[in-house]
Amino acid sequence: MIAHRVALTGAVLILSIAPAASQLRRPMTCTEDVSVGLDAAPVPEGAKPQPQPQRPRTFSLVASGGFLTVISAGRSDYYECQVASPRLNERTPRNAIKCQNGVYFLLIDLNKLNFVEAQLNPEDRSEIKVSYGSCRSL
Repeated sequence: MIAHRVALTGAVLILSIAPAASQLRRPMTCTEDVSVGLDAAPVPEGAKPQPQPQRPRTFSLVASGGFLTVISAGRSDYYECQVASPRLNERTPRNAIKCQNGVYFLLIDLNKLNFVEAQLNPEDRSEIKVSYGSCRSL
């Protein structure tokens, strides 16, 4: 009885990962629609700090196994990825992956081909940035 439940759970897990893995085998090109960063310049007292718009960029994604290579401006960055599993009260996309590389975090919705990226560096607060955009398969 328990062996059947374990086998069923394993089959469901494999089937839930399969769409994400197969979609990632194709290279994608992604373009930021919006990119903002925090400004390290002092703000006058009483004024609310405003995010500073960054110049949007275009980059390519290539997946291999549980890793993702992001190619931008001739530089390659490598991310470790896993399927994003929604918790009880989260509204995480059902067919999404989440990837991490040092100070970069990337969530890609493989149904809508949208992404959200965050750059969080505790050593340099001027390197805090959030962006989002869309991707297309090549």
